[in-house]
Amino acid sequence: MKNQNDEIWLLLDSRDFGGIESHVLQLAKGLKSFQHSVRVIFLCRYSTTHPLIALLNEANISYRFLDGSFISLLTYTRHHAPKVIHSHGYKAALYSRLLRISQCSSHQKIRFINTYHAGEVSQGKLAIYDFFDRWSAPFSHCNFAVSELIKKRIPSKATVLNNFVNTQNLTQSEGTQIAFVGRLSHEKAPDRFLELANQLPKAQFHFYGSGPMEKDLQNHSPSNLHFHGHQNSMDAIWPHIGLLVICSRYEGLPMVALEAMGRGIPVISTPVGNMSALICNNENGWIVNPDALPTAIKNWVNLPSSQAKNIQKNAQHTIQHTFSSQTIIPQLIAIYKI
Repeated sequence: MKNQNDEIWLLLDSRDFGGIESHVLQLAKGLKSFQHSVRVIFLCRYSTTHPLIALLNEANISYRFLDGSFISLLTYTRHHAPKVIHSHGYKAALYSRLLRISQCSSHQKIRFINTYHAGEVSQGKLAIYDFFDRWSAPFSHCNFAVSELIKKRIPSKATVLNNFVNTQNLTQSEGTQIAFVGRLSHEKAPDRFLELANQLPKAQFHFYGSGPMEKDLQNHSPSNLHFHGHQNSMDAIWPHIGLLVICSRYEGLPMVALEAMGRGIPVISTPVGNMSALICNNENGWIVNPDALPTAIKNWVNLPSSQAKNIQKNAQHTIQHTFSSQTIIPQLIAIYKI
């Protein structure tokens, strides 16, 4: 067995780019900015070109694809001996806990950390995986949850840790688009966003994302609703957006809200997940019930310029001081004990 190094592994099972992938990218960049060696480990390669790879290459972050089996993770770990394995998602969490059990008699001392991201209650086969994921939590040295609601579903000790973004190179958006950014699936409630377009025909609405509801939404779409499809990166698009609408039925603390507010883009959200820790009504954004979304959008559109600029500045200030890599990463490093 190789002597242990100080590398931190971020472990995930990923087919596409979403909230977990965005979080892992921000975490990897943040750890690197604090001079720590980090590697992203994919349990399996589902396609030849995973959208996260280009972003990891751009940030000069190492990564590795395994073959999907637990044995491949066990073998790779024995040969490369990281200091920390931080898992994201139920499969990565279960594999890492099996790995800890298998290493109990070893002199190799790995810290096993896990973050719970999912806010929705799983159905079918996923509900079984979710059950084992939550009830095996004590086999991780430390568990994080991205919202209080998610924490409450974990039957053992967990700590709420804010999602975060790197704010060092973010510039304020001057855009005007009203946008939905995310997966077009039931928990994200894109049907509510479509209804907003129907109720406010004079405004232009924009979908950035794809998912199982996409075709049905397109079939019932009004002319003022525009579909832009899946985005591997939003970096070139954020400058065109002036307002982000999160109309979800379930959430944790969505990365898109942090990325938007970090660029001075206000967020109107339904009262889900940990959004109340992020948004203070009429100061840096709005939290409203679904039936009040149209009124909130109209109020934003008609807001005097001076008030709008204050909202934008307050949104940026919130992210910089509470939800930035510079604030959160030192807390994680202390937990990693490296």
